[in-house]
Amino acid sequence: MPASNPTSQNFAFLNEHNALFVELAESAERAFASDPNTTLIKLRQLGEALSQHLAALSGIPFDDQTTQAELLYRLNRELRLEPQIKELFHILRVEGNKATHQFRTQHKEAMSGLRVARDLAIWFHRSFGKAGAQFKPGPFIPPADPSAQLRQLQSDIEKLRHDLQKANSELDSSQQLSQLIEKEKAEYEALALAMDEESRALAKQARQHEQALSQQQTAYEQKISALQHKLAQQDAQSADQQRQQVARKTQAASYSLVMSEEVTRILIDQQLQDAGWEADSQEITYQKGARPEKGTYRAIAEWPTQSDAQQRGRADYVLFAGLTPIAVVEAKKKTPTWRARSVRPNATAKASRSTPH
Repeated sequence: MPASNPTSQNFAFLNEHNALFVELAESAERAFASDPNTTLIKLRQLGEALSQHLAALSGIPFDDQTTQAELLYRLNRELRLEPQIKELFHILRVEGNKATHQFRTQHKEAMSGLRVARDLAIWFHRSFGKAGAQFKPGPFIPPADPSAQLRQLQSDIEKLRHDLQKANSELDSSQQLSQLIEKEKAEYEALALAMDEESRALAKQARQHEQALSQQQTAYEQKISALQHKLAQQDAQSADQQRQQVARKTQAASYSLVMSEEVTRILIDQQLQDAGWEADSQEITYQKGARPEKGTYRAIAEWPTQSDAQQRGRADYVLFAGLTPIAVVEAKKKTPTWRARSVRPNATAKASRSTPH
């Protein structure tokens, strides 16, 4: 059941596979400005739909009681998914669950979710689309972020606080800070008003899209059920050959997927958080005033470094156990990896891989 006119420039290519994929992605993009929480919920559903489609193509059993975590485990066991692909699925599942239960999604997190979902969709399309690994998707087009200006203002305020403390200029600082705080409040009130007006305007349109989504979901479930029934009729040898063919396609697509450093940082942030570190490469940065603190495990991004050759630079992350730097993590394109280097954070001890206990 292909969609007649997919409007998403980021996900329109998924229309070749099923209209439901495109509708879920477009719903996520439409909700972004007024409800970033819904964006991540829809992206989680997109991840679930892609994994179910992959399982059905591979003859891997699942039903209504199979959780997404269990299905991803089965897919990895049978198809040996590449680590970065597992992580893309994992992030959409985890962030979608947070959005469902915590109700505190920020636009920054929803934007990261869209970038992750886009890379996962490209991988899926290169695995099963007509163009295969030769598919060229074009650049990701981010939706307008109504919170970007406010976040920049908050960042400027934090930087001003830090600079003023360093200069110990209390009289001038209080006046400048007061002016910026008043400006921030005015910006926030204007933003809230604009978002409220936009949400009312989109309410009717959202109901129409939900009706279309319901119809497409019914058609999709029927298609998956038919595919599962067909594969269940195969003998063991044919089923194994089918699974091996799917595995070869997904592996070839994985090798052709070159993720941007930005998406790689999103994946590394998640890996660090899963391991128990405070990590956010956009917010917990040296330039924004993040510093190590006693009793914390903190990954501080863009930390100044100095090598043995006295060359200065910035590490993507330096991991601090309390006040002690214990590791340097570098973000590399394509496959996110932990990579220790002989670089001293501010001329302190050499780095080595470690995780908090």
